[in-house]
Amino acid sequence: MKYYRLRHSLEKKELGHYTQIQKTIWDGRPFDKGSFAMHLLFDPIPTHPAIPTLEFYKSAKTTSLIQMVEIGLTLYLTINDTFLEFLKPYCNGSFHTWKIKATKKEVDYTYYIFYLDEYKSDFINYEKSIFKLFESLGAFQYKDLDQEIKITSDVDYLDKRRNYGFFELQPVKIVLNTSKLEIDFFRCAHNGMTGYYVSERLKQAILDNGFTGMRFEEIEEIQNRVLIEYV
Repeated sequence: MKYYRLRHSLEKKELGHYTQIQKTIWDGRPFDKGSFAMHLLFDPIPTHPAIPTLEFYKSAKTTSLIQMVEIGLTLYLTINDTFLEFLKPYCNGSFHTWKIKATKKEVDYTYYIFYLDEYKSDFINYEKSIFKLFESLGAFQYKDLDQEIKITSDVDYLDKRRNYGFFELQPVKIVLNTSKLEIDFFRCAHNGMTGYYVSERLKQAILDNGFTGMRFEEIEEIQNRVLIEYV
């Protein structure tokens, strides 16, 4: 089955105004430990994060998915109640939501910060993928040292990238376990491909139901310098 990464729309015609949010008011400190913004890939779920109240630009449209600068799309989706109810049957496991208010022209709208608790740990076939060390030559140029590094999991990859340096360890081939996947919606935690993924089937259902504010990124667009294979 084919999959796409869910991203924010870049179309001004669809959004009305880019970006949509003019002002954010927090009920606490948005960048403290335990906040949405400071939540790293494998941290525990925030229990009492600061909750935002949003104000749209007057020309912005209240789309199904909206972008918040302080809350990244790799871990969280900020979605309206209709889109949330639509997604619930596709959630393969538990999830958390935080209800927030968004205002436009003195009219209040209900949105939710959404977090899928478990990530899909077997999306990437690490046994068949290839990761190598590179030497920085400056000006974003890197020399392949032709030295493979064995990676066993999402967590292992993140740990080893810290040890070697952010750009010194990179994939040259990523093999994805897509042929036997039977789920339509999941979260990936592989550093470099993090985010929420939808199947071709779910993508079409989203489009058929008229949900807005999103685009569907081809996997080859995410890692355009990496060979992508499917098994």
